[in-house]
Amino acid sequence: MGGQALKNTYTERKNTEEFNFIKAKIIPSIIDILQYEAHVVKFYHNKETHGDMDILIKINNHTNNKLIINFIKNNYNPNEIHMNGNVISFNYEDFQIDFILINESNWDIAKHYFDYDCCGNIMGKTYHKFNLSYGWEGMYYKFRNFNGRNSSNILISKDPRKIFDFGGYNYDKYLLGFDNLEEIFAFVIDCKYFDSNIFQMENLKHIDRKRNRKRKSYHVFLNYLKENGIATQFSFNRDKAMYIPIINEFFPEADLIEKLDLLNEKNNINKILAEKFNGNIIMTWTNLSGKELGNAIRKFKLALGDKYNDFILNNNENTIREYFIKTNSDD
Repeated sequence: MGGQALKNTYTERKNTEEFNFIKAKIIPSIIDILQYEAHVVKFYHNKETHGDMDILIKINNHTNNKLIINFIKNNYNPNEIHMNGNVISFNYEDFQIDFILINESNWDIAKHYFDYDCCGNIMGKTYHKFNLSYGWEGMYYKFRNFNGRNSSNILISKDPRKIFDFGGYNYDKYLLGFDNLEEIFAFVIDCKYFDSNIFQMENLKHIDRKRNRKRKSYHVFLNYLKENGIATQFSFNRDKAMYIPIINEFFPEADLIEKLDLLNEKNNINKILAEKFNGNIIMTWTNLSGKELGNAIRKFKLALGDKYNDFILNNNENTIREYFIKTNSDD
């Protein structure tokens, strides 16, 4: 993806005629020989050159990646194959081909997310303001634990139309496609929640900023906003929990509130456990640190087994300390 995965093999950009010629060779072989469904990621209609070809491959839970790699070796004779996560990149006729392996449960939503260049990535920034994550596996609500870390993702939907409708995007217009990047930009801007500020590099999280620095189309989008004087703002609530009832009403099938209640109940217990028994507390009881501290904690928890939670919750610090020392004694 992006045409830069292969470091030791020469590849070049191809015009659309060359792109379609290679596509006509590759897709039938995937269908006839590999016998998997394939989808070439759609691009805007007037795109002249291409750095690579992204092909979604519909797999199932029994798919062996080695099978696909052997298929590539036997049918395309590449100089180089590179696998990163669910993406297998290889060269064919001096062009980079990316097989993106998509589980059948995510097939429909993945096609919508990957199609049309930066569209899905830009839309995802808006959903993030609702504490939602939109990607090729669907849309999820991000639950953070008492430490502020993202600990669970609650599936909200994999229905493309509902996801678009929630974000205020014109789904039927999307299905018609786009002639150029400017039409894609106009599409994502024509959204009731559009806020130009959230896309600026300085407002992105570190990991997101790092990724988007490498995405040429994202920089083109930022320049488009600047050159056209687009400074539309939307006043999002800083407390993202305020959007929970709205999300729950729009996607009742997700049972968001019920699932959040269960996660909060578990999180409250984990918070108490962490407050009553942690490394800092143990270091006040002993001279242990580092590896020795970790081993002592594991020994203590192993001694309690599945009674650990009840023991910590139902006893005071003195009782916990005494049992910890007992389980780690030399006797």
